[in-house]
Amino acid sequence: MKPNLMFLIVLCFLSCTSDKQTKISINNSTNSIIDSLKITYGTEKESKTYRTTHIDSKEKRHLILDMNLKGVDGTYFLEIFQGGNKLEKGFGYYSNAVFKNYNFNLKIEKDTLLITKNEMN
Repeated sequence: MKPNLMFLIVLCFLSCTSDKQTKISINNSTNSIIDSLKITYGTEKESKTYRTTHIDSKEKRHLILDMNLKGVDGTYFLEIFQGGNKLEKGFGYYSNAVFKNYNFNLKIEKDTLLITKNEMN
């Protein structure tokens, strides 16, 4: 009986925890280099930022964002700088510092930014 009870306790603990991560794929499908890209999440008081520079034409990048912030709700905020132009867009949602179970795909085109989400398995 004790091994079954221990198994149930471990199973319950694992089902209640969150890895507090989300995966984002960035696809530059333009014929130009992206000078820099910034994704910010959190609050004014406590936030996290992912920054990268020089994304080549047709280049794809993958990243994982960790939350580890205290109980905040909000959306991600994306800024793309390319050839003197700036594109800004909010996307996605997280609640109580826990990301939803999604992968986001950011496809940057000449005049458009496509953001899609897929459920993680």
